[in-house]
Amino acid sequence: MNIEWIDTKAIYHQLIQTSDESERERLYLERLAAPWSQMMAMASQGDNPLEGARAWHWVLPDELTRKPPALVTLEEGNAWERGERAMRKAAQRFVPYADRIPFDTFTGWLVIANPETSEPIMRGCTGSIDWMQPRFVVQYDTPTPRNLRSLEGMIIHEMNHLVRLRVFPWSMSVSVGDYIIHEGVAESFAAALYGEEVLGHYVTEFDDSQLATAKRIIGAGLDETGFDVIRSYIFGDHWARKLGLPQFGVPNYGGYAIGYWVVQAYLKQTGRSIEETTFTSAQEIIEASGFFDE
Repeated sequence: MNIEWIDTKAIYHQLIQTSDESERERLYLERLAAPWSQMMAMASQGDNPLEGARAWHWVLPDELTRKPPALVTLEEGNAWERGERAMRKAAQRFVPYADRIPFDTFTGWLVIANPETSEPIMRGCTGSIDWMQPRFVVQYDTPTPRNLRSLEGMIIHEMNHLVRLRVFPWSMSVSVGDYIIHEGVAESFAAALYGEEVLGHYVTEFDDSQLATAKRIIGAGLDETGFDVIRSYIFGDHWARKLGLPQFGVPNYGGYAIGYWVVQAYLKQTGRSIEETTFTSAQEIIEASGFFDE
């Protein structure tokens, strides 16, 4: 398995060094926004080609007349070098399974976002995959010592998604159970390669009371389907309110936390590797974990 780590740091430096506004915007659209235009179109409205980047809270070309603070902090934290190493490490883990993966190259992006428009609940960073191509993006609006520790975890979390979605493609019949395992396997992959210190806040900031609440509600809704419904179970009531989705009383990011602990229980019960588990169905993982039987 190969990797392609896009040198977005060099792109940002080129943009910052371009004094002509129209040329900077042209370069921005060509080198940063255009590759993601299909995905951005799902979240943006209007014909302005910058709308997609704005909807994703990316720093825009008129904000790149000097180094944004996020860029400075990411460079000081060797984020691009660390990101490339993490990609190589994760790709190597899937080499024995290459004949089961319908692509041979993972492509990764690291971008900077605007803290003034980003959602604070994301703790300064987030990640996403391209649904059409085997690539992902991790973005930081407010790099901190805490969320920079999770950089490698976020990167390989998204890489795991790219593999699992080729094995278990998304469809209208995807259930809450499928979704929590999708996230739980990815986060467990991160933990297996880098330890619990890279886990996201959606796991580490969950207390016992929140875990019990999420376990009860999600356990009763494992077979529920419908994209709006399953997102409510995964992301919790905060995002459900914000997006106008049904609310079930799920704590913030409850589906992520429950998914992680289900997969951890499965790994303990079966002794299987996280790589093998990536190719295992959600139903089998849930049943063998015994997590909801307690």
